[in-house]
Amino acid sequence: MTNETSIAPRDSTDVFETIATAMSEFRAEMEYSDKLGSRIAAKTRLIMRVVFTTLIISSIYLVYLIYVMASNMTVMTTHLEDMYSNFGSMSDNMSEITRTVGSMGRSINGMPEIAQSMSEIDADVIAMKGFVNDINTSIAAIDSDMVKINLNMLEMTGRLSNMNRSVRSMSYDVNQMAVPMNTGPMSGFWPK
Repeated sequence: MTNETSIAPRDSTDVFETIATAMSEFRAEMEYSDKLGSRIAAKTRLIMRVVFTTLIISSIYLVYLIYVMASNMTVMTTHLEDMYSNFGSMSDNMSEITRTVGSMGRSINGMPEIAQSMSEIDADVIAMKGFVNDINTSIAAIDSDMVKINLNMLEMTGRLSNMNRSVRSMSYDVNQMAVPMNTGPMSGFWPK
Protein backbone atom coordinates (compact mmCIF):
# COMPACT_ATOMS: atom_id res chain seq x y z
CA MET A 1 0.00 0.00 0.00
CA THR A 2 2.68 2.47 0.91
CA ASN A 3 4.50 1.60 -2.32
CA GLU A 4 1.47 2.46 -4.48
CA THR A 5 0.91 5.83 -2.81
CA SER A 6 4.55 6.88 -3.28
CA ILE A 7 4.50 5.99 -7.01
CA ALA A 8 1.24 7.82 -7.81
CA PRO A 9 2.43 11.39 -7.06
CA ARG A 10 5.61 10.87 -9.08
CA ASP A 11 3.59 9.66 -12.12
CA SER A 12 1.22 12.61 -11.88
CA THR A 13 4.20 14.99 -11.70
CA ASP A 14 5.66 13.47 -14.86
CA VAL A 15 2.31 13.78 -16.58
CA PHE A 16 2.02 17.43 -15.58
CA GLU A 17 5.57 18.13 -16.77
CA THR A 18 4.84 16.42 -20.09
CA ILE A 19 1.63 18.42 -20.50
CA ALA A 20 3.44 21.66 -19.56
CA THR A 21 6.23 20.92 -22.04
CA ALA A 22 3.73 20.10 -24.78
CA MET A 23 1.77 23.28 -24.00
CA SER A 24 4.99 25.35 -24.13
CA GLU A 25 5.93 23.84 -27.49
CA PHE A 26 2.40 24.41 -28.77
CA ARG A 27 2.54 28.02 -27.60
CA ALA A 28 5.93 28.54 -29.30
CA GLU A 29 4.57 27.08 -32.54
CA MET A 30 1.48 29.29 -32.31
CA GLU A 31 3.66 32.39 -31.73
CA TYR A 32 5.81 31.43 -34.73
CA SER A 33 2.68 30.91 -36.86
CA ASP A 34 1.32 34.26 -35.68
CA LYS A 35 4.59 36.04 -36.57
CA LEU A 36 4.66 34.33 -39.97
CA GLY A 37 1.02 35.30 -40.58
CA SER A 38 1.78 38.91 -39.57
CA ARG A 39 4.72 39.04 -41.99
CA ILE A 40 2.61 37.61 -44.83
CA ALA A 41 -0.19 40.09 -44.05
CA ALA A 42 2.29 43.02 -44.03
CA LYS A 43 3.81 41.94 -47.35
CA THR A 44 0.35 41.45 -48.84
CA ARG A 45 -0.70 44.92 -47.68
CA LEU A 46 2.46 46.41 -49.21
CA ILE A 47 1.87 44.60 -52.51
CA MET A 48 -1.76 45.74 -52.60
CA ARG A 49 -0.74 49.35 -51.89
CA VAL A 50 1.88 49.26 -54.64
CA VAL A 51 -0.63 47.72 -57.08
CA PHE A 52 -3.33 50.28 -56.29
CA THR A 53 -0.83 53.17 -56.39
CA THR A 54 0.44 51.98 -59.79
CA LEU A 55 -3.11 51.63 -61.09
CA ILE A 56 -4.05 55.13 -59.86
CA ILE A 57 -0.93 56.72 -61.40
CA SER A 58 -1.46 54.86 -64.67
CA SER A 59 -5.13 55.89 -64.74
CA ILE A 60 -4.20 59.55 -64.18
CA TYR A 61 -1.61 59.33 -66.97
CA LEU A 62 -4.15 57.75 -69.34
CA VAL A 63 -6.69 60.48 -68.53
CA TYR A 64 -4.00 63.08 -69.27
CA LEU A 65 -3.20 61.44 -72.63
CA ILE A 66 -6.89 61.35 -73.52
CA TYR A 67 -7.21 65.04 -72.59
CA VAL A 68 -4.22 65.96 -74.79
CA MET A 69 -5.62 63.88 -77.65
CA ALA A 70 -8.99 65.67 -77.31
CA SER A 71 -7.18 69.04 -77.40
CA ASN A 72 -5.36 68.02 -80.58
CA MET A 73 -8.67 66.93 -82.11
CA THR A 74 -10.11 70.38 -81.32
CA VAL A 75 -7.15 72.10 -83.00
CA MET A 76 -7.44 69.79 -86.03
CA THR A 77 -11.18 70.54 -86.28
CA THR A 78 -10.40 74.27 -86.25
CA HIS A 79 -7.91 73.80 -89.11
CA LEU A 80 -10.46 71.78 -91.07
CA GLU A 81 -13.01 74.57 -90.62
CA ASP A 82 -10.43 77.12 -91.84
CA MET A 83 -9.70 74.93 -94.85
CA TYR A 84 -13.44 74.67 -95.61
CA SER A 85 -13.71 78.46 -95.38
CA ASN A 86 -10.76 78.84 -97.78
CA PHE A 87 -12.44 76.45 -100.23
CA GLY A 88 -15.56 78.61 -100.08
CA SER A 89 -13.52 81.74 -100.73
CA MET A 90 -11.82 80.04 -103.67
CA SER A 91 -15.23 79.05 -105.08
CA ASP A 92 -16.40 82.66 -104.84
CA ASN A 93 -13.26 83.81 -106.65
CA MET A 94 -13.83 81.27 -109.43
CA SER A 95 -17.39 82.57 -109.83
CA GLU A 96 -16.04 86.10 -110.11
CA ILE A 97 -13.51 84.96 -112.75
CA THR A 98 -16.34 83.32 -114.72
CA ARG A 99 -18.40 86.51 -114.52
CA THR A 100 -15.35 88.55 -115.60
CA VAL A 101 -14.67 86.27 -118.58
CA GLY A 102 -18.35 86.66 -119.60
CA SER A 103 -17.96 90.40 -119.29
CA MET A 104 -14.84 90.23 -121.48
CA GLY A 105 -16.85 88.33 -124.13
CA ARG A 106 -19.57 90.97 -124.07
CA SER A 107 -16.96 93.71 -124.35
CA ILE A 108 -15.35 92.10 -127.42
CA ASN A 109 -18.74 91.93 -129.21
CA GLY A 110 -18.94 95.71 -129.40
CA MET A 111 -16.61 96.26 -132.39
CA PRO A 112 -17.47 99.97 -133.00
CA GLU A 113 -16.47 100.78 -129.42
CA ILE A 114 -13.14 98.96 -129.44
CA ALA A 115 -11.33 101.55 -127.36
CA GLN A 116 -13.93 101.43 -124.63
CA SER A 117 -14.02 97.62 -124.83
CA MET A 118 -10.22 97.47 -124.56
CA SER A 119 -10.26 99.60 -121.43
CA GLU A 120 -12.98 97.36 -120.00
CA ILE A 121 -10.88 94.33 -120.91
CA ASP A 122 -7.91 95.89 -119.11
CA ALA A 123 -10.08 96.50 -116.07
CA ASP A 124 -11.36 92.91 -116.25
CA VAL A 125 -7.79 91.56 -116.56
CA ILE A 126 -6.72 93.62 -113.54
CA ALA A 127 -9.72 92.28 -111.62
CA MET A 128 -8.83 88.77 -112.76
CA LYS A 129 -5.28 89.23 -111.53
CA GLY A 130 -6.66 90.24 -108.13
CA PHE A 131 -8.89 87.18 -108.04
CA VAL A 132 -5.99 84.93 -109.12
CA ASN A 133 -3.92 86.42 -106.30
CA ASP A 134 -6.81 85.70 -103.91
CA ILE A 135 -6.93 82.12 -105.21
CA ASN A 136 -3.15 81.77 -104.70
CA THR A 137 -3.57 83.08 -101.15
CA SER A 138 -6.40 80.61 -100.50
CA ILE A 139 -4.30 77.73 -101.91
CA ALA A 140 -1.36 78.76 -99.69
CA ALA A 141 -3.68 78.83 -96.65
CA ILE A 142 -5.03 75.38 -97.59
CA ASP A 143 -1.45 74.05 -97.89
CA SER A 144 -0.65 75.49 -94.46
CA ASP A 145 -3.78 73.89 -92.98
CA MET A 146 -2.87 70.54 -94.53
CA VAL A 147 0.63 70.74 -92.98
CA LYS A 148 -0.89 71.55 -89.57
CA ILE A 149 -3.39 68.68 -89.88
CA ASN A 150 -0.55 66.31 -90.81
CA LEU A 151 1.46 67.45 -87.76
CA ASN A 152 -1.59 66.96 -85.52
CA MET A 153 -2.14 63.47 -86.92
CA LEU A 154 1.53 62.57 -86.30
CA GLU A 155 1.30 63.88 -82.73
CA MET A 156 -1.94 61.94 -82.12
CA THR A 157 -0.29 58.78 -83.50
CA GLY A 158 2.64 59.25 -81.12
CA ARG A 159 0.34 59.79 -78.14
CA LEU A 160 -1.72 56.71 -78.99
CA SER A 161 1.52 54.72 -79.24
CA ASN A 162 2.61 56.04 -75.81
CA MET A 163 -0.79 55.12 -74.37
CA ASN A 164 -0.51 51.61 -75.82
CA ARG A 165 2.99 51.20 -74.32
CA SER A 166 1.74 52.48 -70.93
CA VAL A 167 -1.15 49.98 -70.89
CA ARG A 168 1.21 47.12 -71.83
CA SER A 169 3.73 48.20 -69.17
CA MET A 170 0.98 48.46 -66.55
CA SER A 171 -0.23 44.94 -67.42
CA TYR A 172 3.31 43.59 -67.16
CA ASP A 173 3.86 45.35 -63.78
CA VAL A 174 0.63 43.94 -62.36
CA ASN A 175 1.59 40.43 -63.51
CA GLN A 176 5.06 40.83 -61.97
CA MET A 177 3.57 42.05 -58.68
CA ALA A 178 1.22 39.05 -58.62
CA VAL A 179 4.11 36.55 -58.93
CA PRO A 180 4.93 36.55 -55.13
CA MET A 181 1.29 35.84 -54.31
CA ASN A 182 1.08 32.99 -56.85
CA THR A 183 4.39 31.30 -55.86
CA GLY A 184 4.78 32.04 -52.10
CA PRO A 185 3.58 30.07 -49.09
CA MET A 186 0.01 31.29 -49.69
CA SER A 187 -0.01 30.33 -53.39
CA GLY A 188 -2.84 27.82 -52.99
CA PHE A 189 -5.00 30.44 -51.24
CA TRP A 190 -5.14 32.99 -54.10
CA PRO A 191 -7.34 32.27 -57.15
CA LYS A 192 -5.39 31.99 -60.42
